[in-house]
Amino acid sequence: MYNHDFHHERAFRTRRLTAWIFIAFSLLIIVGVVFYLLQEGMIPGLGGANNPLPGLGPAANGASSCIDQPKSEHSITISSGGQARSFIVHVPPAYAGQPLPLVLNYHGYDNTAAHMAAYTNMGAEADQQNFIVVFPQGVLDTANPPKPSWNAGVGDLGPTGTTDDVQFTRDILHYMQKNYCINTQRVYVTGYSIGGSMAYRVACALSSQIAGLATVEGAFYHIPGGCEATRPIPFLEIHSLVDPLAPYYGQGAKLSVQTILNLWFAIDHCNTNNQKTIFQKDDVTGFEWPDCANGTMIEHYKITDGGHVWAGSATPEPSLGYTTHTIDANTVIWNFFNQFKN
Repeated sequence: MYNHDFHHERAFRTRRLTAWIFIAFSLLIIVGVVFYLLQEGMIPGLGGANNPLPGLGPAANGASSCIDQPKSEHSITISSGGQARSFIVHVPPAYAGQPLPLVLNYHGYDNTAAHMAAYTNMGAEADQQNFIVVFPQGVLDTANPPKPSWNAGVGDLGPTGTTDDVQFTRDILHYMQKNYCINTQRVYVTGYSIGGSMAYRVACALSSQIAGLATVEGAFYHIPGGCEATRPIPFLEIHSLVDPLAPYYGQGAKLSVQTILNLWFAIDHCNTNNQKTIFQKDDVTGFEWPDCANGTMIEHYKITDGGHVWAGSATPEPSLGYTTHTIDANTVIWNFFNQFKN
């Protein structure tokens, strides 16, 4: 009787141990499958490469969604703030699913994304240096007749726009991160004229996402509430001394270049006594303030005889003044951006 009970108990324990091992093994398989589905974004609303889990942030290498996309330029429309908003994406030929830097380039007043792409020809620089460039499209303002503009600050006649263009930028970044292979640690903003002021406002509002700021002939305005940048950001400014539309020394509500530089010196905690001349040729002089917080720096290229133009443009617009070719704004901007990441 004793031997019978003993063997029965041992058999029972063996079956129970086998059952627990089977359950544990099954749970490991289930957890592995679920983790894989989460990573691949196959469970709706629960993360994946296209939709990171809340609080996890970007991958260690800054990559977002590495989905193959059409090369060259194409227009995209999204919903932002209850409106249909559009932008042009230029993808370099070498794009093949590896995470690339992203540059947002805002057009000037009474202008379009398509014109900005052609006028600056930044796509050619993107093709050579292998980054993606986006040209956002502004909405019509309240002028008569209405013209494309940006809500970039407060001018002589009040706000330069009423649409939430900062939210539009957030939505662009969300779309690009979800649908393209973007290095989220290398997102930069630039712009021309009032587009420069919009880039400035975006850098102030989205400083945690922006790795660098550059402006060309920026028409700078006061931002309601001031600049709310939470950390230093590298800043490059290119401007003509005789710009008639965005005067170098300011006019009315348009801030002077020195005022903008001073504001950014404060944001970046720069030692302004350490100023270097980094470029001197013909009508262009470049200055640098390298001693700023967190490894940032500020650069300014002063053009003595240029107009309200994109320096180096292959399609000059004489009505806006002389276009210098001593420098190419695309090359100067990218060489500056390429030094920095979040």
